[in-house]
Amino acid sequence: MPEATIATADASLRQESAQAIIRAAYRQVFGNAHLMEEDRSATAESLYINGDLNVQGLVTALALSDSYRRLFLDKNGPYRFVELNFKHLLGRAPRNQAEVSEHVQRLANEGYEAEINSYTFSVEYIDAFGLDDVPNMRGSQSQIGESNATYVRSKAIGNGFAGFDGSHQSVLLSSIGTGTALFAGSKVPGPGNRDSKRYAITWTTANPVGMRRRSVQTSIAPYSSLTTAIQGIQKRGGRILSVANT
Repeated sequence: MPEATIATADASLRQESAQAIIRAAYRQVFGNAHLMEEDRSATAESLYINGDLNVQGLVTALALSDSYRRLFLDKNGPYRFVELNFKHLLGRAPRNQAEVSEHVQRLANEGYEAEINSYTFSVEYIDAFGLDDVPNMRGSQSQIGESNATYVRSKAIGNGFAGFDGSHQSVLLSSIGTGTALFAGSKVPGPGNRDSKRYAITWTTANPVGMRRRSVQTSIAPYSSLTTAIQGIQKRGGRILSVANT
């Protein structure tokens, strides 16, 4: 076979392999979202195909894109955004409230890019996926060193090959806020009974305001306002102690 023909065949195989990796990266990072051509990151794709980005760099670029920000931060808010970042970029659910609070505060204090980079340039990411593997949902099987609660939560936020992370409601809000396990198959309350449920959020602050203020506070919120209430507490430097039905 002529060398030119062999070179063309090799180039074709490399192109096919690169396109397969790009498709897998979009599927993982965007949670199976159907993207229009204008939503794609043409520059990142080109850099990867030309060998100027590894898979870690491609994943980071997709998560830093305006499309990712619009779909998962602007439409959801910080708490659900962090929940989805763990799923899309580390392939697992958040372990606890402290981990979520750390990322929400990083987003608020250091900005969007710092929040994304904290996943894709972490030791955990490199240990799990290296530089050239697309992240995947590790919650499909139990992991050494992970609690059973993290495993069940990871299963709960998984939506299968054809699902799409389009829900604007946090799946894990109450479970993580209370530090309790989420039963397999647990669902977000349906439209008919969301606001009939009220939650008591117990939280603490190191800087109570006023003579009659205590360091431990309790806020009451309906389900529809639960995320907003928790975010407001966290923005004030509060630490969530528990979230429970009233």
